[in-house]
Amino acid sequence: MSFEDILIKIEQEAQRRQKAILQNARLEAEKILEKANMEISQESERLVQQRTKESQLLVQRMLAEAKLKGRSIIGKIKSDAFQKVRSEVAAAFSKKITQSPEKWYTKIILNHSTSKDEIILMASNEADSLGEKFVKQLNQENKTSFRYGGLTQEIDSGLLLKKGGMVLNLSLNSLLEDTFRQNESQISQMLFKGIKK
Repeated sequence: MSFEDILIKIEQEAQRRQKAILQNARLEAEKILEKANMEISQESERLVQQRTKESQLLVQRMLAEAKLKGRSIIGKIKSDAFQKVRSEVAAAFSKKITQSPEKWYTKIILNHSTSKDEIILMASNEADSLGEKFVKQLNQENKTSFRYGGLTQEIDSGLLLKKGGMVLNLSLNSLLEDTFRQNESQISQMLFKGIKK
């Protein structure tokens, strides 16, 4: 057998093992992540930490196996693991908001509003489930002066706060991006603790 044939055979075997490892790891990660039932009421950071702790050992094993096959695999596994955590957190966060939208959007609006009298524009789902009635209730309960601005097509979910020419994006995507931007380093450390780059 020639040297090139040996290299091809080694490469094919490494690719086969890589696929098997990634498939098994994905199935295992999905089982682990499915059994976790987060409570978003204790802030997004707690939710992120809980999901990543459950994935930490699995990710480390996946990375160690991949390192034996080649360093190029490690970058992909890190990216896949981080994206898996992001999507699981987004799904859990979305589920919690859906379960109690009035509570969550009240908290979100009050935490992000600067003047408590902005115009509130809502994405389609929020306009259907909350609408003007929610804004009136928010004002009564919190002694604020928000105004309902109707439906916006600019976002898929969530709200926009508008005052003058300024618009504050409180869509689910925007809130999650802020959370991940603030916690990216911590998430990476938890997922990849002890793994060299």
